[in-house]
Amino acid sequence: MNYKVVAKGAATLFVKRFAGPFWFRRKWLAKTQWLSLSELQEIQLRLLKKLVRHCYNSVPFYRRLMDERAIKAESIKSLEDIKQFPILTKQDVLKAGDSIISTKYPKWILHKARTGGSTGTPMTVYRNLFSIGNEHAFVRRQWDWARIGLWDTCAYLMSRVVARADQEKGPLYTYDPIMNELILSTHHLSIDTTKEYAHIMKKYQVKALIGYPSAIGFLAKSCLDSSIRLNLKAVLTTSELLTKSMRKAIEKAFGCKVFDFYGSAERVCYIHTCECGNYHIIPEYGLTELIPIDESDRNRCKVVSTGFWNMAMPLIRYDMGDVVVRSNTACSCDRHFQVVESINGREGDVIRTSSGKHMGVTLIIQILYVIGGIEHIGESQVIQDAIDHLTIEYVPTREFEDSELQRIKGVITKYLPTELKVDLRQVKAVKRTLSGKIKPVVSCITPSESSND
Repeated sequence: MNYKVVAKGAATLFVKRFAGPFWFRRKWLAKTQWLSLSELQEIQLRLLKKLVRHCYNSVPFYRRLMDERAIKAESIKSLEDIKQFPILTKQDVLKAGDSIISTKYPKWILHKARTGGSTGTPMTVYRNLFSIGNEHAFVRRQWDWARIGLWDTCAYLMSRVVARADQEKGPLYTYDPIMNELILSTHHLSIDTTKEYAHIMKKYQVKALIGYPSAIGFLAKSCLDSSIRLNLKAVLTTSELLTKSMRKAIEKAFGCKVFDFYGSAERVCYIHTCECGNYHIIPEYGLTELIPIDESDRNRCKVVSTGFWNMAMPLIRYDMGDVVVRSNTACSCDRHFQVVESINGREGDVIRTSSGKHMGVTLIIQILYVIGGIEHIGESQVIQDAIDHLTIEYVPTREFEDSELQRIKGVITKYLPTELKVDLRQVKAVKRTLSGKIKPVVSCITPSESSND
């Protein structure tokens, strides 16, 4: 037994389910999902008023902004009044620094997290303990929709590190008996390891699989090619674009529905797939505005959200940098939640190696900015220009020092396969797509150039 894993699992269980409002919030959410639209809007308005008062009283950034614009907490009388606040971008948050963190909480008790996001621009976010249990309750409600039991064993194909990047022998997974979680190494995902992963999932009687679409889709296709069958209750995907071909392969390989969900480290918006297969904006989580990008297609919108629950670092009208297609139809699930036809953000290529390893965009970003903790990078782009070579272009911030190059190289050496040679290139700006977004991972090779594909 791995006592370190057990200890971490026990700590996670305590924080998520017992140190905060998990059980109360879970019971509340079971009821609120069936409320009328007007009742849900009343809840949103109450939570919005509470948030704005909190921001004025304890967040220097918002107190200054509200004084400059003559915004009073008492002036929030309808949901439309949120428009008194300007739209906030990631660059605005980075510029605000600690002034956007609530002074109500000592900084040392806050949970610090990192995000690279869909733009390749890293950012540090802070969360208070209360928000962690609250978050877990929102997550588990979608799992209830997928009929995943609270103690069902689940497997994960995400960014958690369970083995060295150059490890070839020994287990490429770990099992947490406290949280009933089987963590599979996404860093070692290849055609060969997918067979091992399928065997381990059967051994631990896994009921659901959670992870990145690129990783789970690759596992599904490999299982189909090898005639391996796994019967799961559900698959939950997140953080990347789930394509129709990915969904089809996953459902066929694992004999279940795919429940895709959208969220962010900033904790301002959740979009969950229900039992009927439709995307819903979760109204109790935050106030999300879908703002048309142009008049020619008013259903294609950018996502601007205000989160209700993370009081440590509250964000009002935060531009997520992603695009969704709004739907004007109701869902047969009978919940009065806004329906979204599709989520079009968070696209990126896949990195492949000559040995057959397969790493999606989110994993690469997580390695650099979340696991590796690289800071003082304004924006970046990982370019695979050969089967054995990557170029990382980066734009340094003013705080960047030459010594940090060694840290970046250390992260690369520790977490990326040794078969990939990596060069760093400082640039004035990273190349953008026609829509103006940064594609964080760009592959200039074809799948056929990988010897095992």
